[in-house]
Amino acid sequence: MTLVICILTLSYTLIAFEVIIPGGLLGILGFMGLIAAAYLSYLEFGGWFAPSITFLASGIGALVLILFEFKWLSKSPLGRNLFLSKTVEATSNTFSREENLIGCSGISITDLHPEGLVKLNGKDYDASSESGHLPKGVSVKVTGIDDFTIRVQSVND
Repeated sequence: MTLVICILTLSYTLIAFEVIIPGGLLGILGFMGLIAAAYLSYLEFGGWFAPSITFLASGIGALVLILFEFKWLSKSPLGRNLFLSKTVEATSNTFSREENLIGCSGISITDLHPEGLVKLNGKDYDASSESGHLPKGVSVKVTGIDDFTIRVQSVND
């Protein structure tokens, strides 16, 4: 009986550390310990009743332990470092297909190697240079439009 209790204690310890150390290995080992404790109770007491009660009671105990840990950890200083407590709200970039930009001239706001920002008709756009690296301040011309990027090339090319 002492061996069964020791294995259950070790299993609960492994399951408790699984909450803190992710990966699943400690939880699997803890669950295997619960099965081993049920098997040892079968060897010691025989029949099906003792191992069934051992496995069910220890399994319910493990679930209660995990729920308690999550409840307790979320309020503890350690848990505040482990769990996310803030959300980031943002929106995706939208790009209206302005086909009238093709052929427009503008200027590069940043270096394009090969991607950067260009100013066209007073607006800033993400752009990709078809001719490789373009320095800041170069006059560019729009040659095409992709989903979220404008293709440009130097006016001198």
